[in-house]
Amino acid sequence: MIVKPKLNVNTEYVGPRAIYDPNFIPPQLLFRKKEVNTLSSILEDSISDKFCFNALYQGIQGIGKRVIVEKVIDNISRAEEMQMNITKFNIDCRDKNLDELLISILAEMNKVLNLNLSINSIINSDTSHLWSIFKLACKKQEGYIVLIFNNIEYLKPGVFKKFLFYGKESNVTIISTINKVLRASTLEILSEFDIKKKLSYFSYKELNSILQQRASLTFSHEIDKKMIDYITDLVFEHHVPVPGKGMDIFREIYPLLKDRSELEHHEMLEICQNQFDSFNVIDDFSMLTYISEEDISTIIFLDNLSNHFLNKSKYYITSNELKKLYEISCETLEFQSNIDEFNDLIININNIGILSPSNRNSSNKKTHTFRKAFECDLYFFLSINPILLKDMVDVVFGKL
Repeated sequence: MIVKPKLNVNTEYVGPRAIYDPNFIPPQLLFRKKEVNTLSSILEDSISDKFCFNALYQGIQGIGKRVIVEKVIDNISRAEEMQMNITKFNIDCRDKNLDELLISILAEMNKVLNLNLSINSIINSDTSHLWSIFKLACKKQEGYIVLIFNNIEYLKPGVFKKFLFYGKESNVTIISTINKVLRASTLEILSEFDIKKKLSYFSYKELNSILQQRASLTFSHEIDKKMIDYITDLVFEHHVPVPGKGMDIFREIYPLLKDRSELEHHEMLEICQNQFDSFNVIDDFSMLTYISEEDISTIIFLDNLSNHFLNKSKYYITSNELKKLYEISCETLEFQSNIDEFNDLIININNIGILSPSNRNSSNKKTHTFRKAFECDLYFFLSINPILLKDMVDVVFGKL
C-alpha cells in the first residue's frame, strides 16, 4: 500500500472558499512578514496619532498585494489594544472614469455605512454632486477610513491625484495596488505616495509552501504532495512564480479533486494547457516533424519515455530513470551507450519542449543540471501530454 505524503502545513480546514473567495485571508501569510510588519507599524501609528497616509504596492497580478493589505487591516481591527473602528472599502479601478469610480465607492459606502442613498439618484448625478456626496459620507464616519484602490494603472493620473489630495486633507488613508505601469503618464503619481513597495517573486520552495498551505485549507482530505510540486513547477516553467496562477489551477481542478487525493498526470496536463499562454509553444505538426526527423534511437527513447509516464502515472522522472530508459533504448538496437550522447539527447528534448528539469533540484541552471545528470539523482517532468507523445511516436513508427 502506497501512503500519500501529508502536507507539512498545520492549518485548519476552510473549504472551497479558500480558493474561490477573492477576499479570503489565510490564517498565516507566508513569506511576507517584513511587508506585513512595515504596513502594520505605520498604520497603527497613523491611527494612534490621527494622521493619514498614501501607500502603494506594486507587483504582477497574483503576487499577493491585496492579501497583504487585507491581512494587516484584519489584524489591527481584531487587536483589542487599538480600540479603533476601521472601515475599509475595496474598489477595483479597472476600466473606470471618475464618475464610475465615485459611483463604485458610494455604492460600497452605502452598503457598509447604511447611508440610505438612492442608487438611482447616484447614477444620475453629475461629477460635482457625486464628489460632494463622497466627501459628506467620509465626514459622517467617526472611525478610521481606508480606501483600497486596486489596479490603479487603469486610472488617469489626474483622476487618482484628486483622491490622493483629498486623503491628505481628511481622515481617509488610501492604500493602492498596481500591477504594472500601463502608461508613461502613470509615473506622474508615483511621487505622491508616502510608501512605495515593489513585491519580490517567490522562490520555488516558498511558492510550493504557499500552494501546500492553500491546498490543506481547501480540501478536507490529503492531497498528493507530488501533484503540488508539479503545479509549482508548471507555474515556474510557463508563468512567473506567484501564488495567483496556482490558485487559478486549484479552481480548475477542485471539482475533480474534492473526492479524491490525486489526478492522473495526463489529466493535469490537459487542465493546465488552458492556463498558460506558453504551454506547448511548438504546435503538434512541428513536434511530429521533429520526431520524424530524429534517428531511430531517439524515437525508441521517446517511446519508452511516454510509456514510463503512462504506465506509472508519475509526475516526475529522475535522472537515473532517464539513464535506464536510454540504456534500454540502446540495448534494443544493440548500440553502445554513451554519456555525452545521453546528455545531448536530454538537452535536445528539453529545447524542443518535451522534458524540463524540476525547480526542486538544488540547481536551477539547466545546463549545469543536464551536464551533472549522471552524478546525482535529479528530477525532470514531461511538458507534453504523454498520450500525445505516444501517438506521435506510433505515427512515426508506422512510417518506418
